[in-house]
Amino acid sequence: MFNILQLLSHAFIKRYEQTGVDLAAYVRGVVNPTERLKQIAEMLAVHYYLLFNGSEGPWNYMKTFYKEESSFSFSGNVYVGQSAIFDTLSNIRKKLKGDRPREKIVHVVEKLHCRANGETEIAIRVSGSFITGNQFLIFGEGLQAEGMPSLEEIDIDIPSKRVGQFREQFTVHPGTSMGCYYIAKQDLYIVQS
Repeated sequence: MFNILQLLSHAFIKRYEQTGVDLAAYVRGVVNPTERLKQIAEMLAVHYYLLFNGSEGPWNYMKTFYKEESSFSFSGNVYVGQSAIFDTLSNIRKKLKGDRPREKIVHVVEKLHCRANGETEIAIRVSGSFITGNQFLIFGEGLQAEGMPSLEEIDIDIPSKRVGQFREQFTVHPGTSMGCYYIAKQDLYIVQS
């Protein structure tokens, strides 16, 4: 893996060492790290919950969100590895889906917070409600996923449809490809209404 020290010692960078060019300032000027974290957190939430609440076909892609060293904590148990996590999530998903596909329990993401966690990790906290419905929804202050309806576009009374609430924490690490991340640690808490 290419690290920052190797990058900074590259001949192209060394060539500009004496010219007074501040590479770090330039990168900060081009990329807003806070905005980038927010984009990554929103992207994870949308893809994760779309898969979780979606149809059976793409569900197996959920496994690619994890690696063998990933861990998932739920209801006092810790599951490690892609297969163990995927099996546990599949069981939770099956219970939420129930017997009637049109009246399954789906996530409504109401809050999404993220922050840097060390040099390369991202910590993401998601909270919201479980409602009876047929599609995942993402609402909340400053949250609007592209292609998804806003709260104003849908006439829905979330408190009256709420059957539970959830809190989920993700620790995301960079993967082996640039711009790719995987879930290293995940904690899920569910409270029934």
